[in-house]
Amino acid sequence: MLKIYGQARSRAFRVMWLCKESNISYEHIPVTIHIDNAQAKEPWYRELNPNARIPTIDDDGFVMWESSAINLYLAEKYASPLWPTNTQGKGRMLQWAFFIANDVEGPMIMVFQNRFAFPPEKRVAAIADEGEKKMLPRLAIIEQALAAKGHLGYERWDMADFIASSVLYSLYAMKYDLSAFPHLDAWLKASLSRPAAIEAIKLRG
Repeated sequence: MLKIYGQARSRAFRVMWLCKESNISYEHIPVTIHIDNAQAKEPWYRELNPNARIPTIDDDGFVMWESSAINLYLAEKYASPLWPTNTQGKGRMLQWAFFIANDVEGPMIMVFQNRFAFPPEKRVAAIADEGEKKMLPRLAIIEQALAAKGHLGYERWDMADFIASSVLYSLYAMKYDLSAFPHLDAWLKASLSRPAAIEAIKLRG
């Protein structure tokens, strides 16, 4: 059986959501991180993931890490209904996956940590402001695409939308004001209202 290592309140959430969307059975193995004596730093876990980060999967002996790569692998192997049906769809999926990872997630995390996740005494407003300045024009690109089609996938809501919305969940978690991006706001709310998303969000506690 597929094993997913990591906390539900982490990027492991994205893998659990994909599994629920795709009817993939899995065993969840919680692994602590960002605390003293974190399990992610222990030798046994570093043998699975030398980065000492989460999530990691063990799919019947095949071990890999990096959440987006994991989800692309699982979706293709287990024939997820979200997997694109043609070459153009795969291209569009990869386009948005790389854009979200390279251009959106980094500045979004700067905002998330320094306005929401960190204790107040550790938040640095200047870092949050810098992240927001970089993030907003990139959200505008997503807004434009959604205004044109209503989804990011080539033909329908598919892995392109899943990967993007699973990352942009952080905007929802910190109740970020998306009123300037009405199509993005509606799309993200609809994505996170999918039955599989609701199940996965509940696991976060």
